[in-house]
Amino acid sequence: FGEGHQGFYADMIDAIRNDRTPYIDAVAGRNALELVMGIYKSVKEHRAVTFPVEDFKCVDMKDWNQQ
Repeated sequence: FGEGHQGFYADMIDAIRNDRTPYIDAVAGRNALELVMGIYKSVKEHRAVTFPVEDFKCVDMKDWNQQ
């Protein structure tokens, strides 16, 4: 745990150096982030959410557990 990003960084550097597509591209990264944001929004609002997630930012989670 905690070292997973190191492999992704190494792959990105290798992809740049060798002019190839990286294992994880920007679209996959955006999709993963949107999934996490959807989970956060669902927890905070106590309801199912639809994708794409709209009108929700990381700062919206500030103090969420105090509600």
